[in-house]
Amino acid sequence: MPVSARTTDRFMSIAIYIGIGVFILWVGSKLINYCLEVRFYKDFLLEWEVSAQSFKSDGGIWPQFSEGDRVGYMEHLTQRMSKKGMSLPASNAKRPFIYHINRLGHPKEEIFLLCLSHKIILSGISEKTLMRIDKWIDGKADSENGLFTGIHCNDGVTYVGEMRL
Repeated sequence: MPVSARTTDRFMSIAIYIGIGVFILWVGSKLINYCLEVRFYKDFLLEWEVSAQSFKSDGGIWPQFSEGDRVGYMEHLTQRMSKKGMSLPASNAKRPFIYHINRLGHPKEEIFLLCLSHKIILSGISEKTLMRIDKWIDGKADSENGLFTGIHCNDGVTYVGEMRL
């Protein structure tokens, strides 16, 4: 039995609307994910860079760094910055040196920031975040050259990024 033109039109209209809806959801999720990355870069990473430069120029005394106690080092640094009257960058985690990026459709990133007197190290970032930050800082996504570089971690999933101050 042949299908009527009216049934075909309805079926095609439904298919077109479903296609448009899926496309809008896909574009919307990409836009939300991009905004999350921009917020991380603008409101967290750049603020830490400014705070580190300001702490250095104000003659702040950097705590002694110990490879085995990174959290303790950052706690001491944030305490010293606070004593100098500096406002710490806003974080979406309990500690001001940890940031979470929870993209739609991607695993959650828990990024640890280690601020030294001459560089900022980001641990636990994804390849996508690494390349996006590298493009914003250096103008092109090249993780081996420029002010922002990165290497693959031993876990096989995340990267460590290093930004020279």
